[in-house]
Amino acid sequence: MTDKAIPPCQAACPIYTDVSGYVSAIAIGDIERAVRINREINPFPSVCGRICTRPCETACRRSQIDEPISIAALKRFAVDQSRGLKLIKRPKHYYDERVAVVGGGPAGLTAVHDLALLGYRVSVFEEEDVVGGMLTHGIPDYRLPKDVVKEEVDLILSLGVEVKTGLSLGRDLSIKGLLKDYQAVFLALGSQRSLLPKCNGIELSGVITAIEFLKQISRGHRPNLGEHVVIIGGGHTAVDAARTCLRLGSSEVTIIYRRTIEEMPAGRQEVEEAEKEGVNIRYLTQPVGFLGNGKVQKVRCIEMRLGELDESGRRRPIPVENSEFEVKADTVILAIGYIPKADALKDSGLILSKNGTIVVKDNAGTTNVRGVFAGGDVVSGPSSVIEAIAAGKRAADAIHRYLRNLPDKEVKEHLPLRLLDDNVVKLINKSNRQDMPTIPVEKRLDNFNEVEVGYDHNEALREAQRCLLCGLGAVVSDNCVACLNCVRICPYGVPVAGKKTAEIDISQCQACGICASECPASAIELRLETRKEALTALQKVMDKARQEAVEPLIIGYYCRYTLPTSLLDDTAIYWLGKLCTGRLDIFQLIYPFEFGADEVVVHMCKNEECHFRDGSRWLLTHIERAKKILDEIGIGADRLNIISEEDILISKREKVRG
Repeated sequence: MTDKAIPPCQAACPIYTDVSGYVSAIAIGDIERAVRINREINPFPSVCGRICTRPCETACRRSQIDEPISIAALKRFAVDQSRGLKLIKRPKHYYDERVAVVGGGPAGLTAVHDLALLGYRVSVFEEEDVVGGMLTHGIPDYRLPKDVVKEEVDLILSLGVEVKTGLSLGRDLSIKGLLKDYQAVFLALGSQRSLLPKCNGIELSGVITAIEFLKQISRGHRPNLGEHVVIIGGGHTAVDAARTCLRLGSSEVTIIYRRTIEEMPAGRQEVEEAEKEGVNIRYLTQPVGFLGNGKVQKVRCIEMRLGELDESGRRRPIPVENSEFEVKADTVILAIGYIPKADALKDSGLILSKNGTIVVKDNAGTTNVRGVFAGGDVVSGPSSVIEAIAAGKRAADAIHRYLRNLPDKEVKEHLPLRLLDDNVVKLINKSNRQDMPTIPVEKRLDNFNEVEVGYDHNEALREAQRCLLCGLGAVVSDNCVACLNCVRICPYGVPVAGKKTAEIDISQCQACGICASECPASAIELRLETRKEALTALQKVMDKARQEAVEPLIIGYYCRYTLPTSLLDDTAIYWLGKLCTGRLDIFQLIYPFEFGADEVVVHMCKNEECHFRDGSRWLLTHIERAKKILDEIGIGADRLNIISEEDILISKREKVRG
């Protein structure tokens, strides 16, 4: 099981993004690689970096030590840094078949993206005047700026996609008609119809739905809502509507939710930001009627208590007798749930559920009508953006297999690495999570500027370096001679004696690299920073040094975890970063001399600063051994030295003087 298991963050992601891959790339400053990893699987990385529900962070094993890695913020950082960098691929060949995608939201556009890259001619049909779905029309700019969405949508459409807007299924289009012109159809209509509470007075003026309200805002309208606004619901849309009302000038905005914050679908961070801005939240409260003379003036409410679990897995809210009260309301915004528009699927021939969603045969979205697939909210009901993206990817793959007459894709079981053992947890250094920089509350409420500013380079680097590198640790090869050196020296006590070789549980390995640097048979390799990668990096640095004809040629190794890269600029040293200099084996310390280096220097962390246990101690051991060899072969031990930060500053000054 351990060999096939993947990091918990990756297993929790609906599209199985290689989280540890791109976070570790950021940790070593390789931003382009981080972006490539994201864009290979996700056409909306900037969007997800801002509004993803972050199941990866919930699963992050770092929370066993302190707090989970801020994965979404790191995704956003990488993509924002690379805006304008065109990394999208082009199809290798094209097919004759045409595919129609109805609905230009995240599910539909993801399918468009994947099908276009496979070489299909794709047309997307959208009811609104622009594509983007709720990303464009339903999420306020302060959380997801329109230019961010537009940039990612434009990148998808640049693949040669035909766009037809202002066309609605059931009114302008029919499935039967589409199947005459297209060989496959994907329905990604979303859930655009608001559910309404069973309350008297719902017909009163001033009682509106959150979907229509947020659409108005996205089109530039700024309605006068009055002083007192009440929002009914506890999801992301309810919180978005509430924070929007504050920005429109309402002085008292109240969310009414019938359960507690633990059951609230909206993210905890969103709720906290809303409360900071001044939104009131009344938990365990439910509306029973809207009062007013032609226009709403009050909401009659009743207090609730939680009973047994219901079908949703949450405790059922139960009214408390004789607990009714009233709340002032100039406007009431309804955000209690959403279903597909009934007229869009009327007479479609599709099997529908009692809630109006499309019934599909499998996870890929195959419907009862041949050639027609469906996915996203129109199948599942309201879900997250990342779940919609996953549905679009599954549908695109299924459509490709259908058109090419290929067998169904085998469903793989993605097993997560198990939790860290307690004895390993207690040996890992704690490290504070980097807070997301935000605009001060007092500067938010008169505009729709994006609230979260995003990490700067140093913040992103520090946050990425908190990653435990799950699954990127040591692997024992068949070359193992069972000396059990690794068992004796591992700072975390992970290796054990197996039947024929040493065994290292990848779920517990911390990727410090000490075992690999001390293995006499070179039978242990790291999945991150392999020996081959280390040699290639050294060769690149040496080539650069030779081209610049610098004398003396000094190669320096430094720890990426503790030494600021800004300190290394403008020195007379050619630097190579390591994820702990303790993993530098004797060969890496001597190799530079074989390539023509005059001197090798290594920056060593102080023991209390070392990211990994015993890293500094093992570096000293390796340097002493390497010095002895250098003396024996006539190069001289004095050409390999430990360098301090003060020495680096002196090198900077000397280069400036030179």
